Amino acid sequence: MDFDQQLQLRFALTESAKTLQLLSLHHGAKWSSEALNGLVPLTNDQKFAVYQQSLQRSPPSFLPAKGQNDFLEFTENERLLMATSYFNFKEFDRCAHVLKDCSSSKCVFLKLYAMYLSGEKTKCDETGGVLGQQDGKIQNTKLTQISKELEQYTKTSGKGRLDDPFLLYLNGLVAAKLKDNTLAQECFYQSLTIYPFNWSCWSELIANLASFSEALAILNRFTKNARFIDNKLFHVMLLFFKVTISQEFFQQFNELYDDLTYLLEIFPKFSYLKIQKALISYNALDYVSAEDIFDDVLASDPLRLDDMDTYSNILYVMENKSKLAFLAQFAAQIDNFRPETCCILANYYSLKFDHQKAIMYYKRALALNRNCLSAWTLMGHEFVELKNSHAAIESYRRAVDTNNKDFRAWYGLGQAYEVLDMHLYSLYYYQRACALKPLDKRMWQAVGNCSEKLGEYEDSIKAYKKALSVSSDIDHAIFYKLANLHQSIKDTKNAAVYMKMCLDEEPNDGITAETSKARLWLAKYELERQNWQAAYDYSSQMTHGTSNEIEEARAIAREARVNLNRGS
Repeated sequence: MDFDQQLQLRFALTESAKTLQLLSLHHGAKWSSEALNGLVPLTNDQKFAVYQQSLQRSPPSFLPAKGQNDFLEFTENERLLMATSYFNFKEFDRCAHVLKDCSSSKCVFLKLYAMYLSGEKTKCDETGGVLGQQDGKIQNTKLTQISKELEQYTKTSGKGRLDDPFLLYLNGLVAAKLKDNTLAQECFYQSLTIYPFNWSCWSELIANLASFSEALAILNRFTKNARFIDNKLFHVMLLFFKVTISQEFFQQFNELYDDLTYLLEIFPKFSYLKIQKALISYNALDYVSAEDIFDDVLASDPLRLDDMDTYSNILYVMENKSKLAFLAQFAAQIDNFRPETCCILANYYSLKFDHQKAIMYYKRALALNRNCLSAWTLMGHEFVELKNSHAAIESYRRAVDTNNKDFRAWYGLGQAYEVLDMHLYSLYYYQRACALKPLDKRMWQAVGNCSEKLGEYEDSIKAYKKALSVSSDIDHAIFYKLANLHQSIKDTKNAAVYMKMCLDEEPNDGITAETSKARLWLAKYELERQNWQAAYDYSSQMTHGTSNEIEEARAIAREARVNLNRGS
């Protein structure tokens, strides 16, 4: 990207941050301003040249042409400023009331968006405590009214359809809440086609995608759209979307790293991109690389709390107690009432096996933000530790309702139902987890184990073979499982093959319960086939196992020795 294009991108992000801030889309405004400051810094000479240019002509605008709406905005600007100030103080009903007679697109958007958030606030107030009787059952009562007002605005505008990117975004929000995902995706797509510098809209579109195939389909639509082909800046925003969906759906491919590298060349100081890189490493189970990236982000932005709950997950998995304790104390000093801080503190107490206190902090995180996905999932894990399967199931279900792309929640549901010996339910949830993360052998092992318990031995064998194929790590326990499964379907020949493969891993993994059992099985197998020498070799090497197993191995060794002496 040359200097002129970077300058255009700088103008676009500046305009985006200002516009989104005025419309109280704070998440999008924050993203745009961070992206703006993450660009390659201008030299003093370049800054002066840009300043001189701004004196001669206004910077280009990337917002759609206003037409007659321009005069309406001018006449209603004073009320818009007052309404925005009310909105910023969370006086949503007051904000909507001030704008009730306004008809410019910005005022209509802010009025209806204030109504939407007022409905969300009322829903949260009426819901009560986390995991209470009404939790998850109350609906936003303002959605129908907002939909009607959007329809009325479309009719009075005389255009026959919505063409304002922000009203389309709002329509998508309402449709998503009403579970009309097809309409929601179409609204978000149309909005982004008109104005792609609204990261709030990209985020909602990503949250609305149920599968990677669905994500690829919408990505393909953007890729073929002429506006994204012809405009380099639009293409940059599409790359952000592409990288994010790849990370969200746990995809790993070379093109992803190429896209990340390209974006980091343009935005070398943008923390969001660095976090995406860390999350990709985290999803690939490369915890050391992910930790290093988070350390780098904290060094450049030491008061950042965004995504630090994920950093605490990494430290938790690595069992780095001292660093997690420091992070928990540090986050609490910055802001004790952020959902991320509560999740970090919960992880700290969980690592100390104080599960009750961990649950308390997860509930506090959810009281602050009901859509905090990691809190629902991790609270489910804590209930599993306390053997409270029913509470765990409810937590995982809420996690899935919040984001059905999280394999951990599906996997957790599978585990919870497995504890209750409801293996058919368990298998279904493991399969959902498998579909989301097909390159994780743990998912396939869970499917294999569940299929085995249901007596579906052929399916179990396929699942365990898949677990071996997706991982470079050789697991002797899977070989032992496959051997037993082949024995269950009377395939003794293949059972022997997998028992030998299990035993072959003993030099690498050491003597384990599985290798000892495999050795005893092979000793009995060779004895039945009257291969006395092989039976003697296997049985005489049996030094670990239960007392019964060792005694049985000795009996086989004696019988094989007798037959060997008889033969000689």
